[in-house]
Amino acid sequence: MPRNAKRTKLSGPSLSSADINVKMAWLYHVEGLTQEKIAGLLNVSRMKVMRTLAATAQEHVVVTTVNADTTEQIALERALEKRWNLRSAIVVPAPEEARNLERAIGHAVARYLEEQLQDGMTLAIGGGATLHSSLAFMARRELANATVIGLVGSLPHSQWINPSIVATKVAERLKVDSYQISAPVVVDDPALRDRLWEQPSLRDVRERAARADMALLTVGEVSPDATIFRHGIVPKSLIEPLRRKGAVANMLCYFIDAGGRLVDHEINQRVMAIELDTVSRIPHVILAAGGKQKVEAILAALRAVPTQALITDAATAALLLQEADG
Repeated sequence: MPRNAKRTKLSGPSLSSADINVKMAWLYHVEGLTQEKIAGLLNVSRMKVMRTLAATAQEHVVVTTVNADTTEQIALERALEKRWNLRSAIVVPAPEEARNLERAIGHAVARYLEEQLQDGMTLAIGGGATLHSSLAFMARRELANATVIGLVGSLPHSQWINPSIVATKVAERLKVDSYQISAPVVVDDPALRDRLWEQPSLRDVRERAARADMALLTVGEVSPDATIFRHGIVPKSLIEPLRRKGAVANMLCYFIDAGGRLVDHEINQRVMAIELDTVSRIPHVILAAGGKQKVEAILAALRAVPTQALITDAATAALLLQEADG
């Protein structure tokens, strides 16, 4: 069967939110969009918009202003969407305890995938604590003719830090096939990496990733607390040399500078992961990350890869806007 045979035809990913009903009210009452325009943004019928707006009025969500606990989040979402030309920003409340941040963002990631991922689609996915946290909230369902592709190589120790774990488990939740880069995350020399990519099985994974419909990514900072260093995927001894080269973030284990460019360091030639240039051409890229220590890294990631959806928390969203306009 052709790859897209059963896919529902959409103009693109629908606008999403931490509270879609309040966002609908915001678009109508604050931004002055027509019901028809809102229906198009959300990929719903105009009747659905009309009923929701009527319900928000009856429930006093809308009085003379938008009156809901999530109003601040919606304002941040709209500011992020306009600042980076995003299709959707999903802003979750900042948790009381910082250790719960990854779970809060992971919950929003699971909800977003449930909304956007359809039959016939291919999802390419990275690894990391934030994306792994989404697994706890991901409902089991069965998609037809869908595929999950791992974007990063593997580790010999099968813990959550293994980048390929997330892709495998997401595929299990959706009852679909998954494809992995069956090679170490980092190899000894660039020539070995080139030889591995010549293997037919790995070349097939690379080609499938390039044809993906959606990519789910996170980003880490360049510090001893970052997962990539804390768990020894890359030695901590490289932190200072990478910083001297201008590195502020790692995406898919590649190190990038503040402008979103790969830094000139040999580690970037030894990473077994789909190249950022390839990921940049995937039509629907989702970036999920939060925490004040990651603000510089998130800004770099937004410059590195054209992003359609950003999932973060309210405190980080405010800092992103402050730093970007500062």
